[in-house]
Amino acid sequence: MKIEHVTAFLYALKPRGIRFGLENTRLVLERLGNPHHRFQVIHVAGSNGKGSVCAFLDAMLRAQGYQVGLYTSPHLNHFRERFRVSGVDVADRAIVEAMEPLLRTGLGVEPAEVMEWVQTEGMVEKMCAESWYCMRGGSSQFCTLTFFECTTVLAVLLFAAAGVEIAVMETGMGGRLDATNVFSPIVSAITPIHLEHTKYLGSTLAAIAGEKAGIIKPGIPVVSAPQAPEAGAVIHQVAADQQAPLIQVGESVRGWGSFRDAQFQVEDRTFGPLQLGLSGEHQVVNAATALGCLPALARAGYPISDDAVRKGLREVYWPGRFERFGANGEWILDGAHNPTGMTALVKTVREEMGDKPIHVVFGVFEDKDGFQMLSLLEPILSHLELTRPTDARGRDPGTLLPALHKPHRVHPSIPEALESVWHSQELPVLICGSLNVVADARAWLLEKGIPRWGHSR
Repeated sequence: MKIEHVTAFLYALKPRGIRFGLENTRLVLERLGNPHHRFQVIHVAGSNGKGSVCAFLDAMLRAQGYQVGLYTSPHLNHFRERFRVSGVDVADRAIVEAMEPLLRTGLGVEPAEVMEWVQTEGMVEKMCAESWYCMRGGSSQFCTLTFFECTTVLAVLLFAAAGVEIAVMETGMGGRLDATNVFSPIVSAITPIHLEHTKYLGSTLAAIAGEKAGIIKPGIPVVSAPQAPEAGAVIHQVAADQQAPLIQVGESVRGWGSFRDAQFQVEDRTFGPLQLGLSGEHQVVNAATALGCLPALARAGYPISDDAVRKGLREVYWPGRFERFGANGEWILDGAHNPTGMTALVKTVREEMGDKPIHVVFGVFEDKDGFQMLSLLEPILSHLELTRPTDARGRDPGTLLPALHKPHRVHPSIPEALESVWHSQELPVLICGSLNVVADARAWLLEKGIPRWGHSR
């Protein structure tokens, strides 16, 4: 079995819907001997900034010298990016090796049977097709687990095998019924909550906050970023019901300044001024949320020194999030894929680039508010290249034309849009709209030999 066979099987688990629940994940982990009990966990939920908070935590823990696992989603260019051990993507071979006990012991399926099906059905080839998203579901004949449930168990097996001491685990869509909620963490964190995935999480901010706050465990400290009043009230109530100490960013934990000269106070500890490794004013809040976990970590036997905090905050790296390429950082990639993220992105572009007109490459999924995102981008853009994400969920760019008032062109693919910009040399360029677009653009830039600028400063 090769990594291509593993990913084809896993992605073919994805049905055309989403199922929430913890029973199946717990059962499989029990069959495997509960490997998740072999390391400690920090659990992170929220709407925007989850990945950045996870990256800050991972960087600080690694700077202290701990063996750290990091589980995030989605990946950009390769499935292995979802699982990092001590700052490095796990090897394809490690994933393949972990897949065998997951199949045989956890799911009661013979790997040879899965392999035969993958090859007979040509699943590796089918996965490369743009229509793959609509074809998923075939692997469900072998087990009842979803794609995310399987990848979560896979993360546990990978981290346990690597001897990880502590893992930073990011939730998927929700929290309460998310597969990652099987863990008993040292501390939990909740980033700003916004209206998202309303089909699954609820149509109001309070309902969505209730799902996200479902990661709060009895007596386990939880750190909350500043929230809208409706969401904040829910988090406060759930924490009180669970008798979980609530650490509120803006109270006992504070962050101020810009990402270039950020300062923080965590109880009686102060840090800064220092430059964060991630750009944007919103990253000060994300860093403060991560720092709010320090007291709970120390009490659990994982103290982080002042030097390690400063080093981690400075050297943190998160691909595809205001990541810059080119000799002068003139190619900017950012995974902002909703209006809240786009608002933060536009502000960061102005902080970094001043009043320079920006050439924008934009593609978005059908379930996102493309019109509002474009209206937020309009004040900073000079020219717009519209394209379609390479996924069946990608929105036809032609449907966005009524919203446009600036010069624009429509392209059938992301590479064609980027080639157009390349030949025009109309720089700087911002590529955004979905992580799918960012992933394809990142691959194109690397193939062109355009170097990454700094460390996504």
